[in-house]
Amino acid sequence: MHGEVKGGFAKWYVDVTVPIIFHKRARLLIVLTLATLFLGWQATQLRLDAGFEKQLPLGHPYIEVFKEYQREFGGANLVLFAVMQKEGNGDIYEPAFMDTLRKATDAMFFLPGMDRSRVSSIMTPDVRYLEVVEEGFRGGNVVPADFTPTPEMLEGVRRNVEKAGVVGRLVANDERGAMIFGELLERDPVTDEKLDYFETADRLEQIRQRFTSPKMWELRLKSDLPPLEAGEVVKTTYSDPRGLLFDFSDVDVQYKDESGNVATTELSGRDLAVSEIDNPDYNESVDIHIIGFAKIVGDIGDKAAEVVGFFGLTILLVWIVLWMYTGSWLVAFLPLSCGLLAVVWELGMLHLFGYGLDPFAILVPFLVIAISVSHGIQITNFWLLEAANKRLNSYDAAMGTYKRLVIPGLTALVTNFIGFGTLLLIPIGIVQEMAINACFGLFAVVICKKVLLPCLLSFVPIRNPEKFQRHQLRRDAALQPLWRVASYMVLKRQAAVVLAATALAWGVSEYINRDLAIGELHQGTPELRPDSRYNLDTDAIVSNFTIGVDVLKIIAEGSADGCIDYSVVSMIDRLAWRMENTPGVQSTLSLPHMQKMVFNAYNENNPAWNVLPREPGALVVTVQPFPSSTGLLNTDCSAMPLFVFTADHKAETIDSVIESFEAFVAEMPEDSPVTFKLATGNVGVMAAANDVVEETEFTVLLWLFVAIAVSLWVSFRSLVSVICILAPLAAVSVFTYSVMVFLEIGVKVSNIATVAFAAGIGVDYGIYIYSVLEENVKEHGMAMREAYTDALGQTGKAVVFTALALSASVATWMLSGLQFQVDMGILMTVMFIANAVAAIFIMPSFAAFLLRGPREGKKQVSEPATSSQA
Repeated sequence: MHGEVKGGFAKWYVDVTVPIIFHKRARLLIVLTLATLFLGWQATQLRLDAGFEKQLPLGHPYIEVFKEYQREFGGANLVLFAVMQKEGNGDIYEPAFMDTLRKATDAMFFLPGMDRSRVSSIMTPDVRYLEVVEEGFRGGNVVPADFTPTPEMLEGVRRNVEKAGVVGRLVANDERGAMIFGELLERDPVTDEKLDYFETADRLEQIRQRFTSPKMWELRLKSDLPPLEAGEVVKTTYSDPRGLLFDFSDVDVQYKDESGNVATTELSGRDLAVSEIDNPDYNESVDIHIIGFAKIVGDIGDKAAEVVGFFGLTILLVWIVLWMYTGSWLVAFLPLSCGLLAVVWELGMLHLFGYGLDPFAILVPFLVIAISVSHGIQITNFWLLEAANKRLNSYDAAMGTYKRLVIPGLTALVTNFIGFGTLLLIPIGIVQEMAINACFGLFAVVICKKVLLPCLLSFVPIRNPEKFQRHQLRRDAALQPLWRVASYMVLKRQAAVVLAATALAWGVSEYINRDLAIGELHQGTPELRPDSRYNLDTDAIVSNFTIGVDVLKIIAEGSADGCIDYSVVSMIDRLAWRMENTPGVQSTLSLPHMQKMVFNAYNENNPAWNVLPREPGALVVTVQPFPSSTGLLNTDCSAMPLFVFTADHKAETIDSVIESFEAFVAEMPEDSPVTFKLATGNVGVMAAANDVVEETEFTVLLWLFVAIAVSLWVSFRSLVSVICILAPLAAVSVFTYSVMVFLEIGVKVSNIATVAFAAGIGVDYGIYIYSVLEENVKEHGMAMREAYTDALGQTGKAVVFTALALSASVATWMLSGLQFQVDMGILMTVMFIANAVAAIFIMPSFAAFLLRGPREGKKQVSEPATSSQA
């Protein structure tokens, strides 16, 4: 009889847990209900939590340089706010445009979380021009403090822009737009509160709407709320806040208390009257483009409702497939409801242990459902087998199922735990957080699937056993042709053909995988669709400004006063020239570049004098207009950044820039007075992340498969089991990488976990099928083909339906507005199906040559196949 546990640990574990699960069911259900209520309450407190620091591969040399100079030269958490004249509306030197630019600059300056010392536009006093006149030098703000939009002053600003050399950086190449630079602080320097990226993104969008929306909406109090009075405007917004749930929503409002301090309170929508009025700041002639990490996070957060919708669709599709499989909507509902409880537990534990749900990890609950469904179908499948074929009651069927599957199931879950745990080897905060998140989910799956589900199945009434059995027979009969074909895989001739084809496919995939890229392969932000507003904004900025949206900062270190040492500044200038002539670089900016402009101005702008003077005294004059607040040098001029603006952040672009830099450094003399260090800026962060991914990817996969192999060895105590289960899994992983090459998806932070996650789920297929196959051959002495047919009849149908259910659910992700969800949907669909095919067709081909029956002389028992009994 199937269901007898083997091994000392297995028998001990079953003896301990069976009384808890089946003999004290009521107590168990009470405990799990209380735990679910507590963790459900915790889950309601969970919030989306993004952080720029989590994207940094801490410990990488580039990030150490990034941290060292972050305060002096800024980090990479930038916001670029471009105000552009629409086609046919002239240039920026018009009163309405200048008014909009000034107000937008002020709005950025006062944006909560903004580092005000690093807000820069032609309206800020740090942007100055310098010119030579008869009396000597004259300089000032590009836009004077007393600016008024008269024709004379507008013409003066035009001339100042040319003198300051900011065209392409702060002013568009065709002078039809202007840029506002800002840098966000991860934490408030006064309160040390973490920046709320979603609120910041909403505020940035409100600034955009302030100038592009013809209407605005005022929220007024309906009744007195001391110290506020009825009719008082408590909030202004540039998008209509009224919706179906407005009356039931909370609105944050700020007001001055009796002491004159600004206070914040929440008001219900029912307490507020909304009125629509004309927007006095509306400028119909301008477009506004906003990019930056905060805006990316905000746009992903805006898609959260869509993700929830896909989650609901996933649940519906899985339930329909399970209903078709079991023939009972109630039985189908039980594994699914346990999966949902596992997600509730996962989210509750996240909040309980102090974590939030990062937008980049928002797909982990989908994976928890996938793992849960995989195990749930197997458990339900064996329960159906016991109840329908052996005509056992629900209680005995549930207990027999538990005894039969508890050890293979726990083995599969242990491999999942270890597989996800290997992601902790990647020193990037968001990846490690995803791994912890997934491990919480796996713990929940252990409780909800291995404890709660068998307990619940023991209560299920089977009111019409004959009808119930007929459904199982029809389903099994429909799959018999597939089992007949698959059973040929254990015949050595066919098995040899399959293994040869597998080896050939493996080799071809390895050849294709030489083109697998580490990093991005496309322009724009990969997390969002190419036609998303953010990526369209990116394209607009790239096409209108020389600086682009991606910057690599190379830090030049030397002795104090290095900016007046010709050997230092000339070396920086030489590196800048090398970088400017590197494919993928749009332009560079450095202190020596500005010094040459000043020296050239001293010599009546004669092109022959557009050089660096060699004398320290002359260099002193050229550096005087540039204080450390410009970000071009530190206080003692011992460090100067070289800004390298790249055309994009594709992997090939970053690799090209880094290779060019390293080639230059290799050519430098050993006694060079300057040392160049990589890197800050967002491209520096991406380069560091790409390095870490490239260095750890193989290590993670190696340890993943080593851990799976050890788990399989401990469970089955057989090298044959390790080869039979692990080899097909490895082949699918290699094949998946070739699919990534074909689809032009690079390995990056957002998807490096995909292979580990999918392998963790795919190994379940092989474990469940092989465990029955080995038992049939070794314990029951069946012939190989008979044993495998029986194994497929017991577990193969569950594998097929699991793969179909999971593939159908993740395939819907291809409709998402999030590009990284689309990519993961494609990869997960491929891996779910490929792992099922590998488990059913490739695994038995290995077993045909490696798996042997009982030793000669041992009694051979050919137990009739359970599936055929059906």
